[in-house]
Amino acid sequence: MTINSRFQLFVGSRAVDAAAQGTSPRTRRGVTLTEMMIVIVLLGTVFAIGFPRLNASVRQRRVISAASSLSTDIPVAFSLAARQRKPVVLSYQAATGEMRVTDRATGTILLRRALRSTSEYMLDSVAMTPSSVQLFPNGVSSAAFTVRLANGSFVRQLAVGRTGFSRITVQ
Repeated sequence: MTINSRFQLFVGSRAVDAAAQGTSPRTRRGVTLTEMMIVIVLLGTVFAIGFPRLNASVRQRRVISAASSLSTDIPVAFSLAARQRKPVVLSYQAATGEMRVTDRATGTILLRRALRSTSEYMLDSVAMTPSSVQLFPNGVSSAAFTVRLANGSFVRQLAVGRTGFSRITVQ
């Protein structure tokens, strides 16, 4: 047995010499500046293409999430009126960007949902028509109302009937 045969590696059923695998002491380590610049340019191109799509997706998710949250808050507001056996007022405060449920007699805030810049939704515009509605303990409201939520080009409208049934539509 020769010394050279002791340094052979067995891969599968054939013998491969260690020198043939590129493990000589003069192998190259690291990357060149040209290779690094190519990687940076490719990553920059991928981010430049993907960022606007990501931004649009985030805006759309915010509108959808805000509409979903409001559609769950409205039945809660109706149940607050029934539980207290007193009318409550559901209104949108444009100055603070909040949807509020308040006790009609005392003005105490029972429920609030921030929708504009102070919230996780960060919506561009919110509009409620009419701006306030009374919810009575018997489960009806003084009027049907709509809430329009927008962020960029993404718009959802929440239409609520007098009995509290809500429907989200895409605009």
